[in-house]
Amino acid sequence: MFVSEEEKKEILSKYQDDTSEKLLTYLKRNFSVGQVSIEWMEKPNKYIVIDDKTRFLDGNKKYLVNKLAAMLETEWVHLGEKVIRRTIKKFIDGISL
Repeated sequence: MFVSEEEKKEILSKYQDDTSEKLLTYLKRNFSVGQVSIEWMEKPNKYIVIDDKTRFLDGNKKYLVNKLAAMLETEWVHLGEKVIRRTIKKFIDGISL
């Protein structure tokens, strides 16, 4: 599945408000991402490494948001839960495109 630049911008535009660029930068720098491509798969399977464990993105967005929010809420408490969760969702959507 190919997503054009316009579609990417449209998907990420829903996260314009109530997100933190500092937290987004922190997430990008501290959580490794990658993909697994096998010739029989239609599209590569993307993943993120959390606590030295590989977590695949497909069908796990809610779990990953909860996991990352629980890890970050004490360090980033000044942002508030809503901003933290929306920023994590933006990060995950950015990876999965």
